[in-house]
Amino acid sequence: MVTTTTPPPYTPHPPSARARFAHWATRRTIRPLEHVVPDGELGVKVTRRVLATLMAGAGTTPAGVEVVPVDSTTESFGRIKGEWVRPATPRPGMVILYLHGSGYALCSTRTHRPLVSRLAKESRVTVFSAEYRLAPEHPFPAAPEDVERAYDWLLAQGWRPDQVVVAGDSAGGHLTLDLALVLLRAGRELPAGLVMFSPLADVTCTLIAEREQAIPDPMISAEGVRKLFAHYLLDTDPLHPRLTHVVAPGEVLPPTLIQAGGAEFLAADAHHIADMLATSGTDVRLEVWPGQMHVFQAANRMVPEADRALRRAARFLVTTLQARAAATAGNDHEVTA
Repeated sequence: MVTTTTPPPYTPHPPSARARFAHWATRRTIRPLEHVVPDGELGVKVTRRVLATLMAGAGTTPAGVEVVPVDSTTESFGRIKGEWVRPATPRPGMVILYLHGSGYALCSTRTHRPLVSRLAKESRVTVFSAEYRLAPEHPFPAAPEDVERAYDWLLAQGWRPDQVVVAGDSAGGHLTLDLALVLLRAGRELPAGLVMFSPLADVTCTLIAEREQAIPDPMISAEGVRKLFAHYLLDTDPLHPRLTHVVAPGEVLPPTLIQAGGAEFLAADAHHIADMLATSGTDVRLEVWPGQMHVFQAANRMVPEADRALRRAARFLVTTLQARAAATAGNDHEVTA
């Protein structure tokens, strides 16, 4: 059996010269755009196009990875959209459910295909990258409802929860935590592990605004994020339990890896989630990469730290799946003995 060693303890290093240049260039070219892009639905549509172009140039899609679109409608699950992303030699009995970032209004499986493909190749694990409905066309709770259905659909394809790692970035990290809590509180079997890149925690943007006073994000202001979330929230109270997640002591979730950039607007959110999970009794690891921007893992053309971080995430999820498989096999042996 092929094994993968657990990633060594994370040791922070100063950002590379390329990362420092990317930060400088982003602050001078990308952040000023929020003062030019119009507000409202037109602004969202313009931002979607701009962001898709930027992400296409920031990351690479590796060779040897197969992408198969999915768009099916069934009576049991409704419409399921996404894509299978398969490495050349996938490990058997393992799958990743990936939830792309979006600010709940932007991006898609297509914009995140380079990141997801690299994760599939590094881990040698098949990925189902799920599409979910976006605001302003589809405000809360459309996105978490779609994610729940995607997870149940994945299980209906023959995967067991102990064979699944749920991963996501930014709003996708928010959805990852939401799904885990929904499953836990429903008394259902949990997936083997969770991976979150630059996860969102606070939709009120209080943490983001406080962070901005100390370390302004090179991409977007707290006010820009707040405007984006307004399309998703509409009149919903941001303290709704599926928007502001509270993990109580004793609500133990699967082993979790959180990675965030030290220069980004969601660094405080990442710390908040890690603190909640640690208090709950969850095995959680937090890596804050100095000088890195939001979801820097997607920008391997720009910063060398992107591939390094993704390799660590791949090793974490594989060892987590292997450990869960071994535990499941041991439990089955005890039952039959």
